Amino acid sequence: MIELAVLIVYLILMLLIGVYEYRKTKGVLDFYLAGRNLGVLLVSFSFFATYFSTAAFLGGGGFGFVAGFQWSAFLTFFHILFAIIAWLVIAPPMKRIAEKYGSLTIPGIFGMSFGRASQIVSAIVILVFFQFYMVSIYKGAGNLLEVMLGIDYKTALIITVAVVMIYTAIGGFRAVVVTDFIQGVLILAGGIALFVTLIAYLGGPVNAIESLKAAEIFKGSGENLFKFGELAPPPIMNAGMVIPFILSLTFAISIAQLASPQLVIRFVAAKDERVIRKGAILTPILIGIFALCVFSIGPFGWLIIPQYDDPVKYLKNSDLVIPFIAMKLFPAGINALLLTAIVAAAMSTINSLVHVIATTFTRDLIGSVVSVSEKTELLITRISVFAFALIPMIFAINPPDIIVVIVGLSFSVITSAFLIPLLSALYDPEAKEKPALASMIVSVAVCILWYMYFYRTYWVYPVIPGVLASIIVYGVTAKVKRVEAVPA
Repeated sequence: MIELAVLIVYLILMLLIGVYEYRKTKGVLDFYLAGRNLGVLLVSFSFFATYFSTAAFLGGGGFGFVAGFQWSAFLTFFHILFAIIAWLVIAPPMKRIAEKYGSLTIPGIFGMSFGRASQIVSAIVILVFFQFYMVSIYKGAGNLLEVMLGIDYKTALIITVAVVMIYTAIGGFRAVVVTDFIQGVLILAGGIALFVTLIAYLGGPVNAIESLKAAEIFKGSGENLFKFGELAPPPIMNAGMVIPFILSLTFAISIAQLASPQLVIRFVAAKDERVIRKGAILTPILIGIFALCVFSIGPFGWLIIPQYDDPVKYLKNSDLVIPFIAMKLFPAGINALLLTAIVAAAMSTINSLVHVIATTFTRDLIGSVVSVSEKTELLITRISVFAFALIPMIFAINPPDIIVVIVGLSFSVITSAFLIPLLSALYDPEAKEKPALASMIVSVAVCILWYMYFYRTYWVYPVIPGVLASIIVYGVTAKVKRVEAVPA
């Protein structure tokens, strides 16, 4: 079987890179940040590959089957917009601040800027909510291998997790960014190839669009796929909340580029500010090309899926749309490359998440309680990689929801908790701990409560109330602190 053979070769290559980079990892700085010596290609492709997980291929690409091109358009727009902002607004000061303080983690920056309590709280947020995010990626990888290779779902999970655990634990951040580069190339090539093949199969862009407009979908004709505010899952359409749902979810997923620790830590690992300036050009281009291609595929599923299967099943689980289209359009050899690209998307995100969790747990939690030698810290971090990669795998065996929902919630919490404190640490020389700490705690609580009690009424994703709560609480608390500081 060609698909399996290509996948095995890829997995062996990832392990070999881990072994090679193990020999170059001399200490904690190398394991955590690759010696702060990365060039533009490694930083940009690593940012790109880490951001686009299986959820981007399966959830982001497939959900257009349900929501139409409004989903594709806004998700692409927000992705490019926030990629530019991240590299222009967050990257330069973050590089300078991290080097000034000698910080190796995002909670470490918070600790030096605000105090130990902020460092510990931010570390706990990372540990908890990154685990949820990893469940969604594990689910996507498992579903993909199950559909495209016909192997058992649990076996697929074990294969994915085992390889990532090994090369991340032994090779550290050096292995992460080098494998990310290879995975990024595969992800970009796979996304472009799938989109181009689909449009060619449908007779070119003009014929594809005209055919889609004439097709019958779950609500009227295909014309509705091109309308704003028309399509969404039935409960959202019935509530008349299509526009708030689409805008808030695409916003929640995309704005994560500004504050997600697994992404912004790459700015710290860059060699110098020239790398940041070049990355500010290259990275949005990479993100824009991939987003435009992959996020536009889902609606065209209405021209493929009804020929072979009942589309109702894919409305209930749109994560299956992209694998199905790929299986029907690509010959075995090309299919193998696409399969590998989507698996690469999963692994490139998992390795970064588990690396951030392990380094945060060791340096920001254990390091806050006891002082250990560099050798011991490195050993604990490597062991933590194994532990924190296995925990979400257990939950992924019976996953809680479709990929896009889990990712949206996780991104909402992380973004809401970190965005305002991070901006404060980078731009406010008088930043205080109480405002940062209060905004983190309140924003996390608001996101969770909103999702539990209000989301299915208003269909506005938690990132909106979460960020607003963070801004208000930070502003009010900071003003109170400044008033208290003024002598009577």
